[in-house]
Amino acid sequence: MSNPRSAQDTPTADATSASPNLTGNPQDATYTTAPTPGSGQPPAGDPTPTAAPTNPETSGDTDLGAGTAPDPGPGTVAGGEYSSPRDVDGDGLVDLIHSRVEGVETITHIDEDGAITLVEQDTDGNGTYETGIAPTSGGVRLAEDLDDDGTVDLATHLDSATGAPVRQDVIEGGLITDTQFDTNADGNPDLHLIDSNGDGRFDTAALDTDADGITNDTLVDTNGDGTFDLGTTDTDNDGSQETFDTATDGHLGSIEQFEALIPTEDHYHEQAGTYPGETPAEPTPTDLA
Repeated sequence: MSNPRSAQDTPTADATSASPNLTGNPQDATYTTAPTPGSGQPPAGDPTPTAAPTNPETSGDTDLGAGTAPDPGPGTVAGGEYSSPRDVDGDGLVDLIHSRVEGVETITHIDEDGAITLVEQDTDGNGTYETGIAPTSGGVRLAEDLDDDGTVDLATHLDSATGAPVRQDVIEGGLITDTQFDTNADGNPDLHLIDSNGDGRFDTAALDTDADGITNDTLVDTNGDGTFDLGTTDTDNDGSQETFDTATDGHLGSIEQFEALIPTEDHYHEQAGTYPGETPAEPTPTDLA
C-alpha cells in the first residue's frame, strides 16, 4: 500500500468536482499576495487536517470532473503564489478559494458553515485537477485520477490521527474492484479483497495472518452466493499455497465478514448492494405524487 504524496497534510472527503465553471471567472477575481515565509499565517487554500468536518456531505465517489486549472488572469505573475476567495452563488459567503502555492493549483470548496468539504489540486502542473482530498467519517480520503480522464482510478483512505494509509481502493469503470487493508497499522497491507468477475462485489480474500508480507490463506466465492466455497493455505510460509479445502456448508465463512470493515456509507456498499443505510419505506400515494 503506497503512502500518498503529502495528502496527510491536507483534509479529504469525497473526490467530486462539479465542473470547470465552478471556480468562476478568474478575470473578475481579486488576487492577494501570499504571506511571506515565517509570517505564521498559512496561505488560503492550504488547509490543515483539523479543519476537516466530521460528517461532510458528499456528492459522488468516482468523478473528479474534467475541470482545467483556471487562468490566473492579468496582473498575476506566472508561477507566483496567490489566493482568490470566491462567492460563486452570490449569497455573500465564500464558496471556494482558488490558490497557487509553490506552483500547485488548488481549489478549496467550503460549505455555508465555513468547513472545508473538498480540496482539488493540480499536482503535476498539466492544467487538470487530478487529485481530490476530502474528509470522511473516519478520516480523510485521497482520490487520484492517474490518467487524466476525469475519473478516479485510485482512492487512499488515511487515518485521521496519524495520516497513515489504512485502505486503498483500485477503481475501474466507476466500480471498486480491488481493496487492500492495513488492519494492524504496521504500514503494510494484510488483507486484499478482489472482485474477480466484475459484478461489483468482492469474491476473493487473500490474508497475511502473520504480518510477514506473505499470503497465508486465500478464500474464494466461486459461485457468487456470498459464501466462500474454496480455501487454500500456505502451510510452510514459502509463498505457495499447498493445501486446498472446498465447502458447501459455509464453514469457510462469507465475504460479509470482510465487507464489514468498510464503512456503511462507502460507495462500495452501493455498488455491491450490501448493508443499505436504511430499509426503504413502503411507497405511499404521497411518495408517488
